[in-house]
Amino acid sequence: MPQPIDEDSWRGIIEALENLLPYYERTNIVNTWFLLPLWRRELSGTVAREDTVLEIGSGPGGLAILLKARKVVCLDPSREMLSYARNKLDGGRYRFASALAEKLPFAPATFDKVLCSFSFRDFMDKPLAFREMLGVIRPGGRLHVLELLRPDPGWRRAFMDAWIDKAVPAIARVLVPRDAMAKWGVNPYSSFGMTYKAMSPIGEYVRMAGEAGFEDVKYRFLGMKSIFHLQGARPRTTL
Repeated sequence: MPQPIDEDSWRGIIEALENLLPYYERTNIVNTWFLLPLWRRELSGTVAREDTVLEIGSGPGGLAILLKARKVVCLDPSREMLSYARNKLDGGRYRFASALAEKLPFAPATFDKVLCSFSFRDFMDKPLAFREMLGVIRPGGRLHVLELLRPDPGWRRAFMDAWIDKAVPAIARVLVPRDAMAKWGVNPYSSFGMTYKAMSPIGEYVRMAGEAGFEDVKYRFLGMKSIFHLQGARPRTTL
């Protein structure tokens, strides 16, 4: 049974992500078989120009820059990530906040859409995060989560396990300058296998979303029965 991420492990993940900042985009694009831009376009296509959007775990702004919404709030626990994103995202449409998905600092019913792009697996308390996200979405608004999980036993799991454990750290060694790697001491991607293996089957997240109060919860796999797009809506009315 997958185990939740503890706080010490979570802090190690954040430090690893911050170390990767100058090389974040190039390594992630290669690590996702050059499909990351396509998956981001699917998520950005759910956003309308009149929307107010919250992106949780926005990182250096790779998805936020694609969003055409009238207002985008980039939320990340790393102030270093947010500083990097500020330099990348032009215009007055963007706001920035440092906080956790489990404790969102916004008034109820603030956003039309909440998006998470490969940040959901880093949430320490996923049921609580679902409840928090529901609370800040306006009635009729939607949540969209792009993430990966460990496939069911079989050839897909064998491939993904090998890719995450072996190929991804090796790609970082190729794409990240040697002097930067030497300064870190530990390959930042070596810790990511932990969050991948901590993910539960997709049915668990459908259940969590429903129990939090989302309706019309559905998902589809985008690749290897590992990468998925999960979505749900806040009901327009409550009993």
